[in-house]
Amino acid sequence: MCAVAPSVHTVESAAARAKNQLIARRGLFAPLEEARRVTVVAASAGAGKTSLARCWIADSGLHEQAAWVSVARGDRDPQEFWLAVLDALRGTRAGSELVRELTAAPSLHSGTIVRRLAEDLSALEEPLWLVIDDLDELEDEDAVRQFEELLAAAPTSLRFVLLTRRDLRLGLHRLRLEGELTEIRGEDLRFTV
Repeated sequence: MCAVAPSVHTVESAAARAKNQLIARRGLFAPLEEARRVTVVAASAGAGKTSLARCWIADSGLHEQAAWVSVARGDRDPQEFWLAVLDALRGTRAGSELVRELTAAPSLHSGTIVRRLAEDLSALEEPLWLVIDDLDELEDEDAVRQFEELLAAAPTSLRFVLLTRRDLRLGLHRLRLEGELTEIRGEDLRFTV
C-alpha cells in the first residue's frame, strides 16, 4: 500500500512542520534546486533523506508544485502504486489541470496508467516535482520497469526526487552520462562540527 499526501494542504502542512521543527540543510538545497531531471537521495535509515526533502519543499515554497508518494514496505501492487502517483500529482497546481482522474479496476493494467500519465503531462510547462519516498520498498518488477519508462518518457519539466536506502535498479546510468542525474549520498547528509 502506498501512503500518499492526498492534497496540497497536507503537503503544505508537512512542509511547514518540517520548517519549524528541523534543522534546515540549506547547503543541500542547492543540488536539489539545480537538479535537471532526477535527483537520487540515497542513504541509510535515519540519515535525514525525508527531512531534507520536506525542509527543502518548505523553504523553497514548492508545496503547490511538489507531489509526494511514500511507498510502504513490501508494496507489491503496481496499480495501487500508480494510482497513488496520479492522486499525488493531481494534488499539485499544474497536476490538477493536466492529470486525468482514474479509478482502480481489475482490468486496468498499470502500464496503461503510465502511458496515460506521460501523455497527460506532455503539456506540462512549469516545473513539477514528484517525490517518491522509500522507493527501494517498491518490490514489484513491473512497477519498477514502468517507473523507468516514466523517467524516460516524462517531459523535462517533471522533476523526480527519489529517496531510497539503497541504489536503485532503474538504469540511471544513461541519465548520469547525460548530466541529468544529481546524487546526494549518506556522506553528504552527515553533519559537520
